[in-house]
Amino acid sequence: MTKLNRSLSLTECVFYGVGSILGAGIYVLIGKTAGPAGNLTWLAFLIASLCAVVTALSYAELATLFPKAGGEYVYATEAFGKKIGTVIGFIITLNGIVTGAAVAVGFSGYFNDLTGTHLGFVPIAILGLIFLVNAAGIRHSSVVNIVFTLIEVGGLVLVIVCGANSLGKVDLLELPEGGWNSLLTASALAFFAFVGFEEIVKLAEETREPEKNIPRALFITSIIVIVIYELVAISAVSVVPSDQLAESQSPLADVVRSQIGQTGIVTISAIALFSTANTILSNMLGSSRIFFNMSGETRGLKFFSKLSDKRKTPVAALVLIAGVMIAFTFIEDIETIARIATTFIFLTFLAVNLCVIILRFKRKRLKRAYKVPLAIRGLPVPSVIGVVFTLILLIYNVASLISGEQ
Repeated sequence: MTKLNRSLSLTECVFYGVGSILGAGIYVLIGKTAGPAGNLTWLAFLIASLCAVVTALSYAELATLFPKAGGEYVYATEAFGKKIGTVIGFIITLNGIVTGAAVAVGFSGYFNDLTGTHLGFVPIAILGLIFLVNAAGIRHSSVVNIVFTLIEVGGLVLVIVCGANSLGKVDLLELPEGGWNSLLTASALAFFAFVGFEEIVKLAEETREPEKNIPRALFITSIIVIVIYELVAISAVSVVPSDQLAESQSPLADVVRSQIGQTGIVTISAIALFSTANTILSNMLGSSRIFFNMSGETRGLKFFSKLSDKRKTPVAALVLIAGVMIAFTFIEDIETIARIATTFIFLTFLAVNLCVIILRFKRKRLKRAYKVPLAIRGLPVPSVIGVVFTLILLIYNVASLISGEQ
């Protein structure tokens, strides 16, 4: 099978990680999270981040063991065997697809609010445009990603600045009416805002010195995102009451409007377009790399393992991924799509943490450039914590999806 080009640096990997995370999750769903979490919205995001961080440790170990574009598919195949690995590979691919669809719907909402129109084809149009960028090659995708990431970080910094004068005006330790059940339900939804950092491992086959740069990129990305999210969450509930945030279709725009008026709405909406487009870019790229790698080793899918002659990009896989993303956009309700996507990512994280645990005993002699710390008799404690955290949030997420209580 033709190999992908190793051209990405540590900096570019960090930008991919930050860029893919800081998208629709925080720009759109912080309001929905504030509904059940109340003034403890910051804690809901912190709980979600802890689940993400311990799993990032597992990703770091696995990425240095198997630095391939297939990411979780490769890890699962090594730990569980080809059949289970293929099933998990499809789950992971679906996660990227559904996440991309949710973000495309979020992009449409911001676009329509900004332009004052209600164009139903916007999700399809943005997915088509992002497909063309990805098909142009990883270097072109990287440049676009860096520009978009700088813009979306700037938007969140603006929110933080606007909320600075209101800090201390609300009780940030007040438990919501529904108690811990409401808080954990909110945390499960908030986790959608952390979907994306795992996309870094899918770039392992295109990254220089992946055994060093992939773990570093995972840790740097996690720290940057957690700090930004906590500051944004605290700023948001300090400026706008949580019940109003829950009803808003553009919660961060409401925060900025309280300080700089209509200009703030236009500014944040415009930035949100870049942010959501960047998340789509990263999800489409990551899903295509998983499917590309999996197709090369699965009978009946060989067609999707082909690369374009000039750009060395998996165009066939990209076409399929983009097509299925478009199909999911017809659900239209972004919160429902986000709950579905989060279910897939919880299953993915569960598999990743289990892979580390199993491989510690099954392939203990493999040389590991990075190992998850704090092992007891060979059992990596953070990975075990990751399994427990993931299962708890998965149960709350599925319960909310089934009951229809958002």
